[in-house]
Amino acid sequence: MRTIIVGGVAGGMSAATRLRRLDEQAEIIIFERSGNVSFANCGLPYYLGEYIPRKDLVLQTPKSLGARFGLDVRVRHEVTSINTSTQTVSVHNLDDDVVETISYDHLILSPGAQPVRPPIPGIELALTLRNVEDAERIYDAAASASQVIIIGGGFIGLEVMENLVAKGIEVTLVEATNQIMPPMDYEMVTPVQERIKARGVNLLLGQSVVEISASGVALSTGEKLDADLVIAAIGVRPDNA
Repeated sequence: MRTIIVGGVAGGMSAATRLRRLDEQAEIIIFERSGNVSFANCGLPYYLGEYIPRKDLVLQTPKSLGARFGLDVRVRHEVTSINTSTQTVSVHNLDDDVVETISYDHLILSPGAQPVRPPIPGIELALTLRNVEDAERIYDAAASASQVIIIGGGFIGLEVMENLVAKGIEVTLVEATNQIMPPMDYEMVTPVQERIKARGVNLLLGQSVVEISASGVALSTGEKLDADLVIAAIGVRPDNA
């Protein structure tokens, strides 16, 4: 019996290792689009601030998972279509640019989420933080940046802000609602907002970014801000394409 799992990291790998414990003979193949199938999601912002070294972000590799659990883990492989009548998937090897059709007896979908990228002109210029490759891109870009604008005052936006400020970078955080961490009560976040301002962050609440350019952003108020780097931390949606 062959089980194919689409997506690794927390969901996919938890399913794979649990299945192995239930069935020692099952053939289990995991396809992961990114270059890492098991990494510390929560540590990504703290790699930016150099609190966590790059080597500590990756928890397991295809080789270690194969040796320990007998899993066939294939990174840089994207499942592009599913044919339920023939019980096959089409898999694109992103390194070799080869598409292969593979059959399955059972199929588990665990693609996770993707960053929200609203239709703001120039949104493609903003970086997002979702995986190790994203963290490396932001880390490299921040090395030569003196001014960074972060869009979004949720947990990821705040953690990225914290780590960039620790590196001495001037940060502006733009949040469309009237408070950071919108799910929380205003009374709870007020002292946090004051602490953020005290650390020198330019905290703009009740404003939104309406355009992004190579030199900065334009706000809903009509104001324009310069920036060397723009990071979008607006939230996530299911990656179910």
